[in-house]
Amino acid sequence: MNTPANAGPKWSKLSYCIYSVFLAANFWSCARLPEKFNRKTLVEDVYVHNNKKNYTLHLSKSEHLTAVEVSTKPAEYEPELKVGKTENTLALKDQPSRPYYKLISEKDTVVVANRHFDFKNTVNFRDLGGLVTRDGKTVRWGKIYRSDNLSKLDAGDYQKFNDLHIATVMDLRTDHEIIGKEDRLPANVTYIHTPTVTDREGQIAQLRKKVLNGAISEEQAKEQTIRFYEDAVTVNLDSMRSIIHRILDSEQPVLYHCSAGKDRTGIVSALILAILKVDRDTIVNEFLMSNYYRQKKTQKLMSKAKFAKVIKPKMDLKAIQVFMTVDESFINAVFNVIDKKYGGIDLFIENQLEYNPKLREAVVARFTY
Repeated sequence: MNTPANAGPKWSKLSYCIYSVFLAANFWSCARLPEKFNRKTLVEDVYVHNNKKNYTLHLSKSEHLTAVEVSTKPAEYEPELKVGKTENTLALKDQPSRPYYKLISEKDTVVVANRHFDFKNTVNFRDLGGLVTRDGKTVRWGKIYRSDNLSKLDAGDYQKFNDLHIATVMDLRTDHEIIGKEDRLPANVTYIHTPTVTDREGQIAQLRKKVLNGAISEEQAKEQTIRFYEDAVTVNLDSMRSIIHRILDSEQPVLYHCSAGKDRTGIVSALILAILKVDRDTIVNEFLMSNYYRQKKTQKLMSKAKFAKVIKPKMDLKAIQVFMTVDESFINAVFNVIDKKYGGIDLFIENQLEYNPKLREAVVARFTY
């Protein structure tokens, strides 16, 4: 029996599955993120890793420690667990609440906790605490949190969320971004919508369409992103000032977020840390950690974009990568404007953000120790 010329090969289900896996793997490898996006930019001698309800303390050196105490409270407390001198790691499993570790040595006492939180669908949730300032002080843990959107926070996450005693959530997204992706929060949390930019015409959605249609190149994506960052401290300065004051005026722990928790949230975080006198290199490294915490999600999205390019061949994958990640040049664009237009970060904080020296010192005293 002759096979028609236009007849394709017959595929068994197994062959089709194998081919599909091969094709997906090929797309995945082609869409691999550069290694720099997988790098932990904020290198700390002491840190705590959180995986679900498990917490592991990591020490680069432990020989100078005399004891380690653990509590579920970040401030002055009676220890709930005394460990004594420990090895380079200390694992606490199935913890009902977030543990804070007090590391005691002959020279000083340091409190550390996990910077990043392992929520199921919220990947960029972190604490600004633990960073050392230029004056040798440390930003307090458990006061200021940043994250990506909380639209997929579910009831199973509420206990862990409430354990942080977050009283207020500030949503920096535009009205258009929130539609269909409203925050899901415990009933006891106050929600405040305070967008950093106005988007009455849905410009962000229009930009997304342009990217999909290949109307924006990698270089244009970088230029637009840098302009967006610059606008935060020029065009949108009033909004930025108001948001920062609301965060730092709060007596209770606050969380703020945008969509991915990397751009608008990153700018707000950078300015808050600058007010608290954290050095610029540390601020930049903390900003870049969004790439590290978002790497798995970004990789999946880039793989989907690679598939989508089959039906949208003009789409520039490198442009998409720019919008999905952060770069040092982005946050430096903010600082460059501040240096050139306002005379430096300290004058900007005093004159544009309206924190005179006395008020700034009061804020530093509240949020550092």
